[in-house]
Amino acid sequence: MQADLLAAAARLFATRGFSDVAIADIARAADVATGTFYSYFTSKDDVLLQLRCSVLDGLLERAAPEPAGPGADAWWQTATAVIDSTVRFWFEDRDRSRVVLRGSIADDAAQIAPVLAANFAEGLRAGQQSGAVTREIDVEMAAGLLIHGAFGLVYHAIVHDDTKDPATLVAGITALARHLLEPARAQ
Repeated sequence: MQADLLAAAARLFATRGFSDVAIADIARAADVATGTFYSYFTSKDDVLLQLRCSVLDGLLERAAPEPAGPGADAWWQTATAVIDSTVRFWFEDRDRSRVVLRGSIADDAAQIAPVLAANFAEGLRAGQQSGAVTREIDVEMAAGLLIHGAFGLVYHAIVHDDTKDPATLVAGITALARHLLEPARAQ
């Protein structure tokens, strides 16, 4: 029931905006009595908070890949899988993602950004050890650049409905990451 209420709220918030949706509208869209809403949430703000938390928890879960096997090819397969999984996460529930991205998630993002950046930097260090990533980069700076750049592309695709298929973003982000991170090849 809570999931139905969250999904209904996300749909309504995405199409009508947060301030134009009443608790009764959410209950009606979830096909439950208004009183049932209060069994799960205290307010619309509570619903929005739960939507934001589900997104942030999902992102952290997706950004924790299995360790790559030995070698540059194995590292890039793992990196591509993480990029693919993370980008597709945003597209799985576009209404939820649109609501969260349009809202102010700055505080929440500020809390998880260091965790994501540290995980990504650790992955880049492993990439350097495997020979997949050039040793000439600062992994913390590269991690921040790639995470924020990819997030900006996903944000634009979801909020402005510019991209219907996440495969386009995955391919572009992966190609750019390889171009920026792989060691230069001798000519």
